[in-house]
Amino acid sequence: MQILMLSIFAKCGVFTHVRDLAVYLQKLGLNPVIGFIDNKKCRKKFALSSEDRTAMIKTLDNVPFFFFATAGELKKQLKRQKPNLIHAHSPFVLNFGQELAEQLKVPYVITLHGVLAWAKRYRAPINAADMIIAVGTETAKSLGRAYRYKSKVIFNGIDLNYFRPPLQRDFTGPLRVLWLGRVSGKAALGVECLSEAVGRLRREGIAVEAKAIGNVGGAKITNLEYCGWVHDLLPALQWGQVAFARGRALREAMACGNAGFLLAQGYGGPVTAELFGGKQLPLLSGERKHGAEKLNPVRIAEDLKKLHYNRHLLAEKCLEARQIAKKHFDVEKMVKETLFVYEEAVKRKRKKLNKENFLACK
Repeated sequence: MQILMLSIFAKCGVFTHVRDLAVYLQKLGLNPVIGFIDNKKCRKKFALSSEDRTAMIKTLDNVPFFFFATAGELKKQLKRQKPNLIHAHSPFVLNFGQELAEQLKVPYVITLHGVLAWAKRYRAPINAADMIIAVGTETAKSLGRAYRYKSKVIFNGIDLNYFRPPLQRDFTGPLRVLWLGRVSGKAALGVECLSEAVGRLRREGIAVEAKAIGNVGGAKITNLEYCGWVHDLLPALQWGQVAFARGRALREAMACGNAGFLLAQGYGGPVTAELFGGKQLPLLSGERKHGAEKLNPVRIAEDLKKLHYNRHLLAEKCLEARQIAKKHFDVEKMVKETLFVYEEAVKRKRKKLNKENFLACK
């Protein structure tokens, strides 16, 4: 089965999601091909350097891919082989995917990343999709109830074979703290609060090494070493012991054995196994509206002090983080659930085409 995946070429979780999905679909014997939209609008918005592009292309491993700027260029790329299914992953490519799927009469799947007024802003491709994947419950809510019959929530998966703890862990010396993310505006308040908490610990004479990786959106983080965007997170994640983040970044950090703490516009505290006892996975958002507490550097500092003074507890929390990742974040689980969606999309498309053929013969 050949699957055409349409996406953006950008330093974000969407790129990582699509790459990981394609890699693991290959391992299952399918033939994914990624088409990245690459026009003036995208280049201006995502502002990638030539070094960025080279580094990102290397991570695609053996997955076939191509770039296109227009519908005409996309069609030319597909002259040799016709995809059996089209899977679009960004608002930038939804219309391209819809048009191509209708022309080729193949199933059309959309994955929604983020919270938007999807049905209002992208009504035509949303209506045309045979199945829709939402990467979280809040994303599914933003899609609306009218599309529940053809939508499914599938959380982001993490490549646990790659994101894993180092072979040897050292829990002595300074406490090693990470912040990971890409934020702006009010969302940057969390990293500022963490910086203040680290400063408090140091003024008390507690040795802390702390790094911020990603984009802090102009936040004041004088107590954190700012590393900027890093294409390969693994060395940093294996260096860390405690990670403050949300979403995919937190999942990757916990997969590498970092004790995880939810931090965004609010403080969600430690991520423990008890949070995963319900029917649905917890929202790793760190938002006040999802139950996170008001930001408080004193509270964060106290949580870090517990781990600093009790290294056995720190080791236990790091082990627990890896166990949570293995049970709930595995990319293979995400891929299997995606294959189920593909099967449903094929069934729906066949039914739709049969109905059209029947009506045409009447």
